[in-house]
Amino acid sequence: MLVSLFVSSPDTHSERRLDTDLTVSQLKDKLVPITGIAQQHQVLRLFRSSEAAEKNEAPVATMTDESQSLGAYGLQEWNCIKVDNTDPNARPGEFSDLSAVDKFELTKEEYEARPDTVLAHLKANKMGRFADVPETLAHAPPPPSSVPSDVVAGARCEVVSGDSDIAKRGTVRFVGEAEIARGGVWVGVELDEPLGKGDGSVEGKRYFTCLPKHAVFVRADKVTVGDFPEEDIFASDEDEI
Repeated sequence: MLVSLFVSSPDTHSERRLDTDLTVSQLKDKLVPITGIAQQHQVLRLFRSSEAAEKNEAPVATMTDESQSLGAYGLQEWNCIKVDNTDPNARPGEFSDLSAVDKFELTKEEYEARPDTVLAHLKANKMGRFADVPETLAHAPPPPSSVPSDVVAGARCEVVSGDSDIAKRGTVRFVGEAEIARGGVWVGVELDEPLGKGDGSVEGKRYFTCLPKHAVFVRADKVTVGDFPEEDIFASDEDEI
């Protein structure tokens, strides 16, 4: 079973999805490129939440038996696995502490005044939010409100949004009239991965709740409902036969 959780180390903190059938040994191998800590120097402690790990509360378990599965240690949704580094030569913060790095900073006014920025290019070429709105589009009526009967809250789906043709998997969380852009009926989808634009709210109005960057709102014709299992983003090509 796949569960969402956080993985924290001296230099990293990220959201992951793990299969509870993984052994501790297999997990340590996968954590090497993520944390930069060699497998033999990893000590894994399981906390009930990311906040509990930050406060250094008593862990749910110390995962010392590398042959045990994560499920055997009671891994649950939104737990946190904290990875400690026992390497005596390790220097925490070596690659993440930016306090001694000289920074080039501009105020908003200075940035807007420069002629060599992305903003200046967009303005000069009337692109993005500076593009002219076609007359036909400005007065176009909202799209038809009909929605396929299988597009309902809780349905697994693939969705195409923005300029990308790549389908993203997720779960339908909202179907109905929404005060978005030209109005009409919208479908709100909670994506499996943080590839969206928000947390289920638009312009201060909440339509559903999810993690930041996991929500996307599209028209019904961009949604395909089907048996789309959640993907294990820890999986690699080496795991395939």
